[in-house]
This record gives sequence, structure tokens and C-alpha cells, in this order.
Amino acid sequence: MTPPVLRTARLVLRPLTPADADALFPIFADAETMRFMPSPPHRDARETRAQLAADMGRAGACHWGIYVGEGAAPVGMVNYLGETAVPGMGYVLRREYWGQGITAEACRAVLAYGFETLGYDRVELWIDETNAASQRVAQKLGFRLRGQLAMKYGHHAQHHVMFVYGLWAAEWRGEAPPQRTRFFRAEPVLYTHDVAATVAFYREQLGFDVDFLYGEPPTYAAVARRDWSGQGVVLQIAQVPRERPIAPAGHVYLFVDAAIDDLFAAYRARGVEMVDELTSHPWGMREFALRDPNGHVLRFGTQG
Repeated sequence: MTPPVLRTARLVLRPLTPADADALFPIFADAETMRFMPSPPHRDARETRAQLAADMGRAGACHWGIYVGEGAAPVGMVNYLGETAVPGMGYVLRREYWGQGITAEACRAVLAYGFETLGYDRVELWIDETNAASQRVAQKLGFRLRGQLAMKYGHHAQHHVMFVYGLWAAEWRGEAPPQRTRFFRAEPVLYTHDVAATVAFYREQLGFDVDFLYGEPPTYAAVARRDWSGQGVVLQIAQVPRERPIAPAGHVYLFVDAAIDDLFAAYRARGVEMVDELTSHPWGMREFALRDPNGHVLRFGTQG
């Protein structure tokens, strides 16, 4: 969609067009600017043109060039991504204009348009955990840290941790945010005839920690793989009578980082039963699957 021109005290935000690619290329070619981006520095303006065409072609996407006053060329851009479950915003600015409050000023105008004209109830930003300057911009705009996720850049071997900053329209207007039931996480409950033996398998063979054991002998438990409370993977283990057959109807999917090859090799060396070998799939995931002693299948995957 083509958004309107927006004006602030110092800036004019004009709808981007493919013709702006040449002016934006120096930004996307700068290694310092691009170190927090999911793609490497552009080698020529054709790459910038192709990326703009793809980004602007998404349903619901809005892109503005950032102009200082009535300048002839954009010094950056700010956009709504389009085709996201939660309205997402992005921005980039020429390095020589950093530290002048330009990004925050441009974002305020775009947020007002999103909340007041597009009717968004919230907007979020995904910011690399090491990008302190961008996090300060988010905080200055009133965004709050809502969570984090792993994101794989195609040109980097390791995943990046992205902080998810969010702003409700009500907060933007100075009102209380909506009162909604908050969903924190889902924890699969796996059935077993022997909780102690199952916990031992997850601890000794798969490297899980024991969250708790209930009963003597135990009839309920939880195991986890995580570095800190409130993140990672938690599986609950529940005992059922021995006469009750355990017939898993699906599988548990566990997202892991780029070290999936090492994880697969470690599990194989310990004699864990593999259901599917480690494979890179056309849809962009690298996965393997194993079976626990109760027949439950755990599928491990990472962005390939």
C-alpha cells in the first residue's frame, strides 16, 4: 500500500519507491550499519532494489524514506513490515545521522499513523540483543521488553537473540493497556509407566535437568533444558497405570540453535533411538527426531 507523506518538526517522510534504491544503497552497503541486519552488506544497488521490491510487495507493508527538511535524498527509511501476526516496525538510518534523535522522531510519526489511521492495537520491534542504540530508541518511544526469540541470519553460523519490544496503542495514548489473559508457555505432558526411569533417560541421555519429582516413588515430574528460569524447554512427565497403553498421537517439536549437529552426534553416541536422521529440508529447517523409552517422538530443529 502507498502511505501518505508525514511531516515532523525536522523531517519529511515520503513513500518509498523502487527509484529510491540508489539513494539507499550506501546505507545497505555499510558494514557497521548492517551488522544488526539479517542480510550481509549489499554489493551493488541491484541488491538494494531487489530487497526493496520484495519488502514493499508484502501485503500491508508501508515504507517511508526519511528526509531531513526538504532534502533531495532519503537519509534512511522506516516501515511497517506487512504479513506479520503482530504489526511489526523496522528502521535504518545513515551512520552520519546517528545520535541526533532522527530515528525516534520518524518513528513517532509512523506510530501515530499506525495507531490512529491504520487502527493497529499494538506494534512490535525485533532488536538484536547487542544493539544497545536501537534498544534505547525503543525505550524512548515507550516500548517495553516483552520477550525474546532466536533468529538465524543466512550469512552467520550462529543464531542471534532478538529482543521483542512491544507498545500497545493504549499505552501510546497514555492509557492503561488492555486487560487480557496472558499466555506464558505450553508444556507438553508425556505419559509413562515409570516416572523415575523416564526422568533418568532425559537426564542421562538427553542432558535435561530435573525441575521437580513428586511422590515416593515419583508419579509426576518435570525436566528442562534451559539456561535461565522462564525460557527453554520444559517437559512434564506423568505416570499412568501399567494396564493403560501409551499411544502417542503426535510429537514434540524442540527449536534449538545452530549446534544441532553436535547435539545429534552426542545423542547418537549415547545410543538414543533415532527416528529420523539429521536432514536439511527444502523449507529451510535442519532436523532430526528421536524416540524416548515410552514411544514419544521428539523432533529437534533449527533454521538451516
